[in-house]
Amino acid sequence: MYKAGFVALLGRPNVGKSTLLNALLGRKIAITTPKPQTTRNRIMGVIHRPDAQLVLVDTPGVHKALHKLGERMNKTSRSASRDVDLIWHLVDVSRPPSEEDQWVAGLCRSAAIPAWLLANKCDLVQNLAGRVEPYLALAPYARHFVVSAFYEQGLDPLRDAVFDVLPEGSPYFPEEMVTDQSEDFYVSEIIREKILDATRDEVPYAVAVMVDERVARSSRLTFIRATAYVERDTQKAIVIGSGGRMLKAIGQAARAELEAYYGHQVFLDLWVKVRPRWRNEDEWLRRLGFREPGRS
Repeated sequence: MYKAGFVALLGRPNVGKSTLLNALLGRKIAITTPKPQTTRNRIMGVIHRPDAQLVLVDTPGVHKALHKLGERMNKTSRSASRDVDLIWHLVDVSRPPSEEDQWVAGLCRSAAIPAWLLANKCDLVQNLAGRVEPYLALAPYARHFVVSAFYEQGLDPLRDAVFDVLPEGSPYFPEEMVTDQSEDFYVSEIIREKILDATRDEVPYAVAVMVDERVARSSRLTFIRATAYVERDTQKAIVIGSGGRMLKAIGQAARAELEAYYGHQVFLDLWVKVRPRWRNEDEWLRRLGFREPGRS
């Protein structure tokens, strides 16, 4: 008897959805930073067992949208809640429920599929007494688990439980497939992660990265040219830094991780350009890979 199914990871920004995805997969396919709204796209990860296949769907954090990009991110999360077999509502158990947590709980209540509550970041709490109950009151969750995705605590019971409830069926994807994301997407996300790590204020929310060229120059060298787009000249100046030092540091950090990924030398040619209000332009959202759910 073979089992296979989809599980959507929903939650407000910065509750650890991508960290959990990476931890369960045992490898990094989604970038993670302390900045809210790091995840902007739906990212799918596939866990294979001899008798089962679990497809995890990471989603952008549900938040109050201030532009078209934010609206598409929220639509992506809502769409994911309808196209799966189970919902995992991740919350930050070290903090009380927020308005955004209540929005996600509303999606769980209205969904025609079961939802589990995952109380994440338990490592930040010395005493869990009274921490989980306010979240359990938000929706009729079928089960709940207390976990730390960062330290991989409590993941074995969660993993075993979800495989137990998967519906019977054939595998959706071949055994060698771990994610549905393209190589260019992964490269662009690694570069964006390093920009988010290095900058603050409005820059992390206004930056997007596009891979312009990626070619294997030899078996030991991959050439990548990429552009980081921001919305203002002041943001461009921040990313470049005095004498280009910030951009150089970002490039070095990205290149180091990409070389570990490829297993050989990477030449990264990184540029910064200004595209005013790209987060509100449909054409630029499409060019940068932010497509509305259900559209190709």
